[in-house]
Amino acid sequence: MRNYSHSDLFLLFFSRAGIQKICSHTNKQAGKRRAKGSKARPWNAVGKEQFCVFLALVLYMGLVRLPALADYWSEDSFFGGPFCGQLMSRNAFLGVLWNLRLSDPEADEENERKRGTPDYDPLWKLQPFLNDLQASCKAQYHSNQNLCLDERTVAAKASIGLNQSPGDEPAKWGYKLFVLADSLSGYSWNFEVYAGKRRQASGKGLSYDIATSLMDRSLGSGYRLYCGSFFTSPVLFRDLLSKETGACGTIRECRRGYPATKPNGLDRKSPRGTVKWLRQEEVLFLKWRDVSLCTTFHNAQDGRRVRRKIKSRDGTGRNASPPAPIQDYNRRTRGGDQSDQLLDGCSVPRETNRWYKTLFFRFVDIATANSFILHREICEQFGKQPDTQKMFLRALVFELAGELYPLQTTSLASPYAMQHLPEPLARADATSRRSKATRGRQSCVYCRRTEGKQIKTPWQCRSCDVPLCAIVDRNCFSKWHRRFLPSQTHACV
Repeated sequence: MRNYSHSDLFLLFFSRAGIQKICSHTNKQAGKRRAKGSKARPWNAVGKEQFCVFLALVLYMGLVRLPALADYWSEDSFFGGPFCGQLMSRNAFLGVLWNLRLSDPEADEENERKRGTPDYDPLWKLQPFLNDLQASCKAQYHSNQNLCLDERTVAAKASIGLNQSPGDEPAKWGYKLFVLADSLSGYSWNFEVYAGKRRQASGKGLSYDIATSLMDRSLGSGYRLYCGSFFTSPVLFRDLLSKETGACGTIRECRRGYPATKPNGLDRKSPRGTVKWLRQEEVLFLKWRDVSLCTTFHNAQDGRRVRRKIKSRDGTGRNASPPAPIQDYNRRTRGGDQSDQLLDGCSVPRETNRWYKTLFFRFVDIATANSFILHREICEQFGKQPDTQKMFLRALVFELAGELYPLQTTSLASPYAMQHLPEPLARADATSRRSKATRGRQSCVYCRRTEGKQIKTPWQCRSCDVPLCAIVDRNCFSKWHRRFLPSQTHACV
C-alpha cells in the first residue's frame, strides 16, 4: 500500500479537477468585475498552485487565531511574524477571497432570472462544488455498520432565506446542515444543506425526505441508523427496515403513529427503573423515565445491568436496569459528537459577506476532518502512531504551501527556530545538588508516542513545551523536531 502524505489525503476531497474548475470560475468572476469598471486591486489569474496556497492560509487561520484578517500580514512580531506574507501577499489573498466563485458566473445569472419560478435553485452558487465533495466523501470511505444522523448549524448573520434559528444548537443563527456520520470514527459520509421546501416532496414530512435522501442507495443494506427525535417516525423506520436497514432513535410522543399509552403510561408515582414497552409488528416503542425510544432491531430487555446511586443519606446503591436500546443509543450517537469536535477543533473562524463562501469554509473543515480520520485509520492499520489533529493540520499547511514555495517553506521559521532549545523542567534555584538529575522529571512525549514507553526526562523544548529525552544514546529532542517540525530541523540544536 502506498504511503499517503497529508496533502494526498486532503486532495482526495479537493481533487485537482475540482480545484481547476474553481480557479476558472474565480478568474471569470474577476474579469467580469473588472469589465464593469470595479475599483479592484490588480488581478493575476489564479491557478491550482496559488489556490492550494490560499487553502493553506485558510487552514493556518483556523490553527492560529488573530483578531483581524490584516493582522496575519502585520510586520509586528507580536502577531506571529512573516509566515503568511512569505506564502502570499495580503492583496493577493484578499483578491482570491473577494472573487471566489464555486459556479459559473454566467450560469448564476441564468439561474437568477428564474427566481420566483419552480426552476430556481437557491443553492446553485454552491451546488457544483457540493456535488463533487459529496461524491468524494462517499467514494473514499467504507462506513461501519452503525451510522448516526445529526443536525448542525453553521453560524452566520446574513439574511438570505436559508438561515435557521435552532433552539438547542450553540450557534443562535445560521445555515442548517444535515449530516450522516459514522458512529465509530465520526467520518462525515453524506450531508445536505437545508434550503427550504423541497421540490420533490414525498408527502411524508421533511425529516422523512432528508433521512431517505442521505441514506443513499450506494450505501447498500445491513446498516443501523441512530437519529434524534426530529427524524424518528414509525413510517420512516418501517420503510428503512423494508430496505434491510435497522433504525433506532428517540421519538416525540406527538408523532403520528406513536401508540396512545397515556392510560397505562409512566407517571411520577412509578417505581424507579420502571420500563414500559409496546411492540407493533417489527417496531418496538419503549419508555424509561422521561425518554421515549423507537427501534426496529432491539429487544426490550437483555439482562444488562448498571450500578446507580440512589439519593439517600448513607449513599447506598442498588442495581437498576436501563433498557438495552437506551444504552446502545447513548453509545452509538457519540459518533456525531466526535464529528462535531473534530470540525470545531480547528475550524475556519472567518465570516464572509457571501453565504456560499461561509458554507465553502465549513466544507473545507469537513474535508480536513475526513482526511484526518483517514490518516488515523491508516496509521492504526499498520501499527503506526498517528498525528494529533493539530499536528496533522500543521503538516498539511506546509505541504499545500510547499507545492508552489518549497524553498520558502523550509525557511519560514528560521528567525524563530533558535527558540527550539532544550531547557530543564525544574528551576535551577529550586533544585538541590542531590536531586538535580531527577527533580521535575516527566515522561518523554516522543518515547510515549513512538514506542509506548514511559521514560522520564528532566529536559523539555522551550518552544514546543513538551518533555523530550536529550542524552547521548537517546536523542529524542532531535528526532521529535525532524518528524513533527521538519521545516525547523536545520536550526534546532
